[in-house]
Amino acid sequence: MDIQDIDLKELIERETGEQFNKQGYIKCPFHNEKTPSLKVKFNSNTNKEFFKCFGCGTCGDAIDFIMKYKNIDYIAAREYLGLEVEKSEKELQEEKVKNYIDWELSKFREGQKLLGIFKFVNDKNEIVYFKAKFVNKEGKKQLFYYHLEKDKVIAKRGDVELPYNLYNSLKAINNNDVLIIVEGEKDANTINSMFKNRNYVATSLKGCKELDILKNNRMRIYVIGDTGQAGETYKWNVYNTFKKYCKEFKFINLPGLKSLGDNKDVTDWIDVGHNKKDLITAFNRSLDIKNKYELQQNNGGIYKTTFKEKGEDIIENIKHITDFRLLSATRIRFIDEEEEGIKLVFKSITGYTIERIGKASVFDDVKSFKNFLGTMDLVFSGRVEDLNRLKGWINKYFALENEEVYGGVKFIERNGELIFIENNGSITEKGMNENIKSDGRNNADVLQVEETTTEELKEVINHIFKFAGPEKSISIIGTVINNLAVYQCQKLKQKLHHLLIVGESGSGKSTILENVVAPLLNYPKKDIKSIGLISNFALMKSLSDGNYPALFDEFKPSMMDRYKIGNISETLRNLYDRATISKGNKSLKTTDFNLGRPIIIAGEESYPNQEKALIERSCIIYLSRRERTEKNTEAMEWLIKNEELLNKLGRSLIETVLEMSIEEYQELREISKDSIKDLKNRTQNTAINIACGMMIFNKLLEKHGLKQLNNFYEHIVKNIKEEVLEGASDTQSLVEKMIVLYNDMIDDGRAFNAEDVVKYRGDGIFIKTSEMINEIHEHCNRVGVDLIPLKLKDFRKQAQKAGYLTGLSNKLIKVDMKVIRFDTYSVEMLRSLKVDSIVPPELLDVTDVEDRVIPFNTGNKNKNMLP
Repeated sequence: MDIQDIDLKELIERETGEQFNKQGYIKCPFHNEKTPSLKVKFNSNTNKEFFKCFGCGTCGDAIDFIMKYKNIDYIAAREYLGLEVEKSEKELQEEKVKNYIDWELSKFREGQKLLGIFKFVNDKNEIVYFKAKFVNKEGKKQLFYYHLEKDKVIAKRGDVELPYNLYNSLKAINNNDVLIIVEGEKDANTINSMFKNRNYVATSLKGCKELDILKNNRMRIYVIGDTGQAGETYKWNVYNTFKKYCKEFKFINLPGLKSLGDNKDVTDWIDVGHNKKDLITAFNRSLDIKNKYELQQNNGGIYKTTFKEKGEDIIENIKHITDFRLLSATRIRFIDEEEEGIKLVFKSITGYTIERIGKASVFDDVKSFKNFLGTMDLVFSGRVEDLNRLKGWINKYFALENEEVYGGVKFIERNGELIFIENNGSITEKGMNENIKSDGRNNADVLQVEETTTEELKEVINHIFKFAGPEKSISIIGTVINNLAVYQCQKLKQKLHHLLIVGESGSGKSTILENVVAPLLNYPKKDIKSIGLISNFALMKSLSDGNYPALFDEFKPSMMDRYKIGNISETLRNLYDRATISKGNKSLKTTDFNLGRPIIIAGEESYPNQEKALIERSCIIYLSRRERTEKNTEAMEWLIKNEELLNKLGRSLIETVLEMSIEEYQELREISKDSIKDLKNRTQNTAINIACGMMIFNKLLEKHGLKQLNNFYEHIVKNIKEEVLEGASDTQSLVEKMIVLYNDMIDDGRAFNAEDVVKYRGDGIFIKTSEMINEIHEHCNRVGVDLIPLKLKDFRKQAQKAGYLTGLSNKLIKVDMKVIRFDTYSVEMLRSLKVDSIVPPELLDVTDVEDRVIPFNTGNKNKNMLP
């Protein structure tokens, strides 16, 4: 027995009485520990299993383990394990070659490292030569040969190239075992370690020109090629060499191997978490192309073999059921629709490669399948029983890869890990996964972009906050970055504000959207939609496709009808609350749309009707040509020329967000809240959102060892106070806007008989609300004010709730010899609105307690004007 025949896991479990857990760890017997930290791993280059404790650092092979565990010497350990006490002839030969290589490394192989030595034997199990694998300073692998002449090591092969593991391979063929042919020696070692050269024996034929020694009419061959074109060529060379000698031949398809990239092999597949059971499953789900009872395919298409007795003979015929070949198949789970699908790639008889994606129900009947094929280049000529057989054949032997398809680009938690999903795949903690992707509704292209370097990041910092004033650029960039933390916000039940960039034609709003925001999000310009042209249903659907930011331009309410304005307004309010909207269809079924995408809008106008609900849910940026400086223009020109650097920054920010836990993000919000004291409610939430975006940017800077950005809070607050609150402490409600409007009407002389509508006296302020509302409605209809006033009943109700109206029709005042009922209003509340034409400022000395209104300029003669 050789040391390679020892199962180190079994040995350790038997000796210690402990068991390896599901993660492959066991408690280390060499130090006290509660959490298992010892693991066993096979090294395919040295063809040995090794143990290592990640707690105390102890490591070694089976002999090392027994020596330390039993406290015995090397010879006693070999004896205990059933190995020959003296080193075998093969071990001595390998030791001589190893010593020779050590001498080479010390003399003239500077910078090289020995990875492993592979023994090549003949049909008598005698070593013929050794192959040594090195890696140099650049990471390139190099191969060199050695053989022994008597006791002297010669740095040459000295013989023809032999199949690796030849002796055991010949035994496998004679024993009717499966010969597994791989590309490299380490891959053969990996498989032979799993099966201990029993039932399945692996070899590598790379470089071998003479293979007659293996040829035998009873051969059972499985081929596992590397990914990429070279691997495909190797596989088919093996097939062409042995096809007429085999009674069984399979190309083994390892699920998930292709997604690892080019030049990946079975060892790489095992290293990412697959095991012996997975490998056997792959064997069972690979088509035996020598089996006449299964469907097969050739250049003419997919065919079945029929058998017919003719006397004592059995006549075989093949009948094609398609004129195309199947290249690959992938099972698809449409996660959001909770449906199963299939992706098939065909090679047509005309030479085209055609891909089709559909629901699994395409196999329900022949008509559905033919509709699914959908082209004259693909013909299915079988019956329903052939279709069922084809379905099972595809499912068993080809549909080994599984894809998860999600609706829209999004951040989600999957198996306890936060991942980012886009059309080409997903970003996970293990790297990119091409089998988890979105369905193409949005076009963010992030996976193809590299992360930013430190030097590139330095360059970007010098320009990215200078394309506009700091309060504007920080508010825009902070919003965009914080929108990437949409998952963390959802978990913490925090609302994401809308970003509205407003400005006159030529002010730069669309330029910012196209050349700053879109590149940061890795969106192509075509993904910026016109909100004026999109239908209400399409807008709602778009905002429910994933949770990655949505970009819209051409926001101009004056060009929209009131129904469209109302629908946009309602959708934006629901979006802020992440509401779910149900819509019915003709089949009387309802579909739920979960509004979850943060929105960024650019346009020439702000929200219509001065709607408080939208204003306080937004960060509004006003731009003008006059404010744009030469430095702003220079910064924008640089950003346009260096779009690639913004793409890289966006990719790096996504990686930063994926690494950030919910608790870490919550801490950022608490820090921001402590620094923002001047705002409250939704406007404070908006400021916190933007500040968190800047702090996420700082996390990226910290990762690169760069100086973090400070003093951004004051710029954020300044923009909100100026553009959202317009200098007030809070956004105005519709009631407040109507009162302010009536005050302006008095100032402008547009209020009719205001002295009979508003009565300010020493005992309070009294307003004939019904008449004020009538005049406001008439004024809005006549002048076209950007405000839709409330009706009387709603105004009174809301004014009461807000504290402006304190008494309904509770004051009788004589007007033109008639006693009229007036509503009582709060002097203090009205003064807080600064409606000086309704209530005089507090410092004004009012001595006359008779019925009066404050001065206003109308064309009428006003008998009750104050001096």
